[in-house]
Amino acid sequence: MMTRHWPSRRHAGLLLLVLTACGGPARPGVRAGDLLLTDGFAYAPLDSAVGAAYVTIHNAGMAPDTLLDLSSPIAEGVMVHGGDMAGMGPAVVGAHDSLVFTPGGAHLMLMNLSALPKAGDSLALTLRFARAGTVTVRLPVRPYGTE
Repeated sequence: MMTRHWPSRRHAGLLLLVLTACGGPARPGVRAGDLLLTDGFAYAPLDSAVGAAYVTIHNAGMAPDTLLDLSSPIAEGVMVHGGDMAGMGPAVVGAHDSLVFTPGGAHLMLMNLSALPKAGDSLALTLRFARAGTVTVRLPVRPYGTE
């Protein structure tokens, strides 16, 4: 009796071809409709006044989607802030585009914290979109100022 092992060399080549044609292996993250949220994290807040969170939102859909609301169980409020620390209106993720929240740029500001997560903890963040609906992500907490 012959034993077959998957993938054979022929199958491995076919698998590589399919993955390349489809843009590579699936990127880890959280899906909501046509959106994929990746690369999320939060810095350990220095005090209970404010904290900052970051995430990348990829839209694979044919239509834009709008981030309408944000919340966290440990924050009185969560807002989108620009790089100049000014509050921004609703954030739009264009069709086949990405919206990136990064340190030094647009970010998610958590205000009046009821708890102070420490490095190694996770922080729950709920995002509500016009098309994709509501999704909750758990962001790893890093020491303040680290990459």
